[in-house]
Amino acid sequence: MIAASFIFQPNNTQGDFELLDNQIMAFTESIPEYLGKTKWVSPDGAQTNVIYYFETKAALQQLMQFETHKVAKSRNSEWYDGYRVEIYEVISQYGQSANLSRGNHAR
Repeated sequence: MIAASFIFQPNNTQGDFELLDNQIMAFTESIPEYLGKTKWVSPDGAQTNVIYYFETKAALQQLMQFETHKVAKSRNSEWYDGYRVEIYEVISQYGQSANLSRGNHAR
């Protein structure tokens, strides 16, 4: 499993941001190997971390090559004070419950 962590400091999520974000999410959810996402927001709202889960790196590449994603990425300074993306290969999972979902979008 591949996890892509998008960590950012929002500054203006109005206007085109919401439209592009919705288009990107709809495309992401259409990728057959997309597994879901989790989201964390710091208590003061200054930082957000959204982790997207995919079965394979090829599935993540589909998102990265999506034209609307490229457009949004090129305009990042309009919406974020800063951001970074971290890509992880999950080699194992463990815990008390295998039924815990990866957020509202988990499949």
